[in-house]
Amino acid sequence: MTYEEGIEQLNWQVQPPPPVRRRKWPLRLAIVLLVLTGLFVAADRIAVGIAESQIAKRVQSAQNLASKPSVTISGFPFLTQLIGMKLDHVSMDARGVVRNGVRVSDLHVDLNGVAPSGDFKEATVDKLSGTAFFSWSDLEAAAATQHLDVTLAEGPDDTIRVTGPIPGFGKVTMQSKLSLDTDNRLKLTASKLESPVAGLATLPKELDFQIPVGSLPMNLTLQLNDLKTSADGLRVKARADHVTITGSGISSS
Repeated sequence: MTYEEGIEQLNWQVQPPPPVRRRKWPLRLAIVLLVLTGLFVAADRIAVGIAESQIAKRVQSAQNLASKPSVTISGFPFLTQLIGMKLDHVSMDARGVVRNGVRVSDLHVDLNGVAPSGDFKEATVDKLSGTAFFSWSDLEAAAATQHLDVTLAEGPDDTIRVTGPIPGFGKVTMQSKLSLDTDNRLKLTASKLESPVAGLATLPKELDFQIPVGSLPMNLTLQLNDLKTSADGLRVKARADHVTITGSGISSS
């Protein structure tokens, strides 16, 4: 046997190693986990949507709102909060709320520490904070119910600029300060004339008026020390503590 024939025979007899079989179970496990996670997220979002709708329905019923407010439950996952029977944060937005003939253009409320009862027929809330927004046109309409034809606008230093007729002097513009009385009653009181008016020696009181907002949803109380005037209207902070929401009403403890 020649040298070349021996090499050729050796090459013919050497076999390649068998292929290594890769284990497929890690990939399959990852796929199963992804599917389960997707199902959990979907179930969680469906559950939170149902809960938001139920809360909005109860608030609308309890407060006789013309339309159902928008409710958002924060935090993920929702189902674990539900198991613990405690929602960390819920926000609500209600538009066009009317109280005592006064329209609240927009009411935003943050509910912290919401604990539903076992049968979900009521819920207690540790703390509520929010903002009530009144457009100038809505406040002018409130003044019109008191037979005052006034135009309202943003004034300096969070005052309200009031323009209206004064008998014997025509239209006068003044800056009015805002104060707060019981039952969420806003009061506008003249504090300074925008410009001197001949023959008008004292601040006129004809354009002073009150805005009887009354009981706000969720038993919110306006906070006069935290208000802000702007080009489009008046924003006033509001708050409430230890509120119970039921299908028939809202009470504070």
